[in-house]
Amino acid sequence: MRAGQSNALETRDLEEVTRACFARIHRAALVLTGNPWDADDLAQETFLVLAGQWRRFQGKSSVYTWLYGILLNLDRRERRRHGMRRRKLKVLWDNEPTRDRVAPSADLPVEVAEWKKSLWAFVAQLPDGQREALVLRFSEGLRYDEIAQVMECPLGTVKSRIFHGLAAVRRLLEADAEAGGESHQPPTLRYGDLTDAV
Repeated sequence: MRAGQSNALETRDLEEVTRACFARIHRAALVLTGNPWDADDLAQETFLVLAGQWRRFQGKSSVYTWLYGILLNLDRRERRRHGMRRRKLKVLWDNEPTRDRVAPSADLPVEVAEWKKSLWAFVAQLPDGQREALVLRFSEGLRYDEIAQVMECPLGTVKSRIFHGLAAVRRLLEADAEAGGESHQPPTLRYGDLTDAV
């Protein structure tokens, strides 16, 4: 097969994978980020990385597993970048001369109301490992061994993160109920498993 034919096949395969997987990856990005704008950016960036690394895919895992790994890495990078930006702004703010000033609202970014009222808003408060394991298990329906592949950790670690993550979500829900928070109904998509687990 000539190089031109090989490139055409790779392009077609990449387009087919994108068509088949984009909606699923976008949903995972939405659950991870909590708002559609960041989810759009994260999902699109995932497929840009895929396009750049497509020749490296060797088929040792499913394409979905590989894509979820890319998605989680990009999400971690963005969270680190966002955290660093907030720390730098805080230093600038603290070093400003004291005078009447108005702080921007902590809720300035527009978030999806349904997401904020769902269990996923509580999952978002967990450490990265627990949060990612719960999203992959209960939002995306991955098996434990697939999650271990995506997260590049032992199967026992995945089970531990899910167990401790569910326990933490239970505690957060109890604390919210004691503080007079709203009753959290499960979202309508595929999140019933998380509700049952909690």
